[in-house]
Amino acid sequence: MTLRNLSAGARRVSRRTAATIAAGAAVVVIAGGSAIAVAESHHGSQTAAHSAARSARLTSTSCHGPAGAAYVADAGFDGFTAVNTANCQAIQTYNVGDTQVPDDPGDLNFSSTNEGVVLHGSTLYFADTGNSTVAIINTKVLDPKNFTPAEKLIKVGLFPQDLAVTPNGKQVWVAETGPQTSASAPSAISVISTATDKVIARMKLTGQPSDIAFSSSGAQAYVATMKGLAVFNTRTMSQTTLVRGFGSTRTVAPGPGGKNVYVTDPTRNQLVVLSASTLKIIRTIHTGELPWQVLVSRTGETIYVTDTNSNAVSVINASTGKVTRTFSVNGTPDTLGLTPDGRELWVGQNAAAEVTVINTATGARVGTVNLGGTEPQSADGFEPTGIVLTRTPTAGS
Repeated sequence: MTLRNLSAGARRVSRRTAATIAAGAAVVVIAGGSAIAVAESHHGSQTAAHSAARSARLTSTSCHGPAGAAYVADAGFDGFTAVNTANCQAIQTYNVGDTQVPDDPGDLNFSSTNEGVVLHGSTLYFADTGNSTVAIINTKVLDPKNFTPAEKLIKVGLFPQDLAVTPNGKQVWVAETGPQTSASAPSAISVISTATDKVIARMKLTGQPSDIAFSSSGAQAYVATMKGLAVFNTRTMSQTTLVRGFGSTRTVAPGPGGKNVYVTDPTRNQLVVLSASTLKIIRTIHTGELPWQVLVSRTGETIYVTDTNSNAVSVINASTGKVTRTFSVNGTPDTLGLTPDGRELWVGQNAAAEVTVINTATGARVGTVNLGGTEPQSADGFEPTGIVLTRTPTAGS
């Protein structure tokens, strides 16, 4: 398979043809059951939410961010969108599995979904979920004029949803949800060597893993699952414990310095704070409805949580555990990213197929990235589920 990029016009036409296939695949691979509830509960209001988000959109020229790039995972479409962070301009959408439909040179067949994306240096890893592979590409070779940049696909277990690179950059850990049809679904964690691009270990794990994060030292891996927080020893590649005592977990983020670990609990509308040393619950923080992703600032002073069903982002003071402000973001916000300087928060809006950019100091909306188009249903397939940002501009910026 080759990785092909599409012009904005072409991707809007082709995406509608694939909407039914892509949307169906996305429902299967999202872990935790709650995600399906999100999609269903917002289905009727998606058009209204989309319109509300668009009414507040700023033009790309009014977005003045730091130089660099954002890579946004397009869940209903097996690829990612490369964005210029300086002006919020979507440069190009890249995808895998886009073979031509027989006898129709003007249309493409999208066979998969992209759930997670992570960047290490100039190497981008993303979960080609429906094809049960991890795609690897060097962002230095991305070129809007080159429709077939070099790419490598690594076969992993069923339905990889999230992935993370170890702090030393030597491994990529992949969360495989399995088909989610029963409690005995073959979910697991696969470990890829970044030196050889080969799977070097696979650890079975029940409970459908949905998110992976590492301690600052890299000694522990934290995996959010439906049954609790699984903790792994990265040296022995073995599970050491399963932390229970709260509902289904969705995402996990260690704080800088290795003191605390933060876990979202969407079933109880709370953020759970654990002591990294004892793995005991030291605090629970009430958030909005269906907290999905947690993100900790580089200083560790501020915690951001997407409240998916509240159309908001909670901003939490890490010291006091208090919600200090709430950013209103329409269109089912579910994923977060921070610019390397920490000055901008990028919020992916699943139902709106947009990314809202917020100034973290003032709370002002400073830009919007439109991943789809302006035509009816042009958002289909562009549901953002992952965002990574870098200081290095993408090609074509």
